[in-house]
Amino acid sequence: MSTVIQPILVNGASVGAAGRVPLAQPATDSPAQQFAQNGFLSIQSLTTPEDIALIRSLLDPLFDKFDTLGDRAVDIAGPRVPGVAMRSPEINEAVKIAPGLRNTLAYARCREIAREFLGVRGGYIKNHAIYKLPRNNASTAWHQDEAYSARAIPLRSVHFWIPLQEATVDNGCMWFIPGSNHTGVRPHHVAAVRTSGPDHKPAGTTITTNDVDPTKAVACPLPVGSATAHHPLTLHYTGANQSDDYRRVWILHFGAYGRARFLLHPKMIASRISAFMRGV
Repeated sequence: MSTVIQPILVNGASVGAAGRVPLAQPATDSPAQQFAQNGFLSIQSLTTPEDIALIRSLLDPLFDKFDTLGDRAVDIAGPRVPGVAMRSPEINEAVKIAPGLRNTLAYARCREIAREFLGVRGGYIKNHAIYKLPRNNASTAWHQDEAYSARAIPLRSVHFWIPLQEATVDNGCMWFIPGSNHTGVRPHHVAAVRTSGPDHKPAGTTITTNDVDPTKAVACPLPVGSATAHHPLTLHYTGANQSDDYRRVWILHFGAYGRARFLLHPKMIASRISAFMRGV
């Protein structure tokens, strides 16, 4: 089955009361050009319903034992007041706990698409899964993934967001600001203190930025088997899950030169040479 890549861009103000979502006309540029220009793309028919069911069968048991996974398992929404129940549980590096995830069709397709978009060999960097609880009353605020990094030199990567059920505006699909990947890292601040374990101990922070014009935002609702891909500098957001079911998603990052990027990426090699020459 071939992968069909096509943008689905919906202005938030255009979503009708009846829930009908108008679709943009297919662009004439190549998918790689659209990704570079807009900073994101919807990918139709990334994988099969059977593959999504396989991914679910590997991830669901991890969330069933969430409190036993230590620092890998956090609530990214955080308990904002004492006694607040978990709302947006996230498991980091799920492939290390469930290695079968690497053998899924979705994993292979994302790696192939990343190589096409990057123009160089792309390798695995990281993955995480988020299961927003029904009626969780917790959006994932506007941010750029690159803002979580302390790297002085941003390195190219492609981040895939794969819903494990239909993704809608109501249950928390992805929203993006087109072209925000061209304007650098915005100032960010703490949105919530992440917590882990049954005692809700602090486990890092979730960040956000106020440097966003929400009137430019577009939503990407997706059917099962589809995904979005975005640049690490692209501003994005997901709303609270307002449905009566979980909103499950698996997120994969692939980057130029993969986990060897700090050694092999040309920017890093140039930086080391420059540092060496300054020290001479």
